[in-house]
Amino acid sequence: MRLRNRIVLTLLAITVVLGVPSAYGLVQLGALNHIADELRNRDTSATGTVGKLRTSLEKVQSTEDNYVVLWGSSRDTAAYWQHQAQKAMRETDAHVAELRGRANSSPQYHRAVAEAVREWQVLRSVIEQEQGPLGPSDPRDPRVVQAFAEMTRRVPPITRAIDDESSERVARAADLAKTARKTVLVALTLALALTLVLGLLLTRALLRPIDGLRRGMAHVAEGDFEPNVRVPVDRADELGDLSRSFMTMTAQLAELDRLKAEFVSVASHEIKTPLSVIRGYVSLLIDGIYGAVTEQQKKTLESVSDQVDRLTRLVHRLLDISRFEAGGGRLELRRINVRDFLDELTGGFHVLAFQNGIDFSVNVAGDAPVNVEGDADRLNEVLGNILSNAFKFTGHGGKIALDARRDGTGLAVEVRDSGVGIPADKLPKIFEKFYQVANSAQPRSAGSGLGLAIAKEIVEAHGGTITAESEAGKGTRFRVTLPERPPAQHAEPHALTGRR
Repeated sequence: MRLRNRIVLTLLAITVVLGVPSAYGLVQLGALNHIADELRNRDTSATGTVGKLRTSLEKVQSTEDNYVVLWGSSRDTAAYWQHQAQKAMRETDAHVAELRGRANSSPQYHRAVAEAVREWQVLRSVIEQEQGPLGPSDPRDPRVVQAFAEMTRRVPPITRAIDDESSERVARAADLAKTARKTVLVALTLALALTLVLGLLLTRALLRPIDGLRRGMAHVAEGDFEPNVRVPVDRADELGDLSRSFMTMTAQLAELDRLKAEFVSVASHEIKTPLSVIRGYVSLLIDGIYGAVTEQQKKTLESVSDQVDRLTRLVHRLLDISRFEAGGGRLELRRINVRDFLDELTGGFHVLAFQNGIDFSVNVAGDAPVNVEGDADRLNEVLGNILSNAFKFTGHGGKIALDARRDGTGLAVEVRDSGVGIPADKLPKIFEKFYQVANSAQPRSAGSGLGLAIAKEIVEAHGGTITAESEAGKGTRFRVTLPERPPAQHAEPHALTGRR
């Protein structure tokens, strides 16, 4: 599945998972809104109608009473109250009809309304008889009084029925809200958990191969074109395409690096013989074998000899680094006494320190290993190169210190100086071939740019590490760690002998 499709499906699944509880919550909110509408519209309206019914009944009773009282004394006034009573009865008819037409009500409500309608019909009938052509009887017909009393008793049950319906709706709304709250909380919790799982799975599916590619690219940036990292070349998505392109690129870079190393090795080897011949002829010319030479000619020949020697050393270094890069570099392992080795190494540098006014100190800690196994000449080349650079980049009055101590089961040697330091942007490149840092302390002391590259290969062939820390203007610290016994793949197959 393509990466884009996987992301789209994951996002769709997350949307669905989060949408289900949201949709359920909306449905429950709709139900609550419906109950609220019923309470606001139907129940409130019915309660208002009951109040109007009670008012109209009181109006019917008062106007009818006035009609009866005034019938014998003032027929015109009695007629007016008769008209008002009839008007109040029509209003009561309307209110009763409205209550009777209220749909979806409880049986209790319908029974109460039915009884009220029946009593109202009785009351209306006796009032109409009382308002007949003969007028009210004297004394007044007791059926009218009884009918008013019965009708008045039938109104409160309607109110109670409406109140019961409202209470039932409120209780139902509370239960619905409680159930909805629990359900939505549980659903959202599960949805969020599932969303988190989906997100983690997607993140893992993306970050693991990306991390493999990142580490692989870091190895390539450091010059390792055969990184031992897991790259998802078998994936069928965009990351798989990128991984396959990366592996193709590293294979091509490895082949180019091999060809370059092979070319340098062959070219250096081919140059060695002509250089040896040139050195030989120059030596013969200086010795006067082919005839006498003037003093000026001798100086010129000696200068040529120095340049030939310099070029020969460069060729040897190129051959060394080519052998190590090709896996053909061999170490002549010996048992090395650490103190004796460092004393011999630093002897000449003490003289150089005195000449340049530099404070040079050597300290071998008491816990330092007594002996380590290694190629003494190669290690001398490594530490000598580091010390040479320290003296090269440290001016008059500066300090250089070499410290040796135990590091785990091996030896750690640190060289610190107070020289010009290395800029932070240049520090990662100092172990690359032919890379040189400008030396403000001694501008003319340019080297070949191979010393630290060869030192790194030699130290790693011993199974150790070499690192550098520096701050421009404050000095540099190199740290070399060596195991007491190097790995066997670079060792010459002969017995170890002591070095005193």
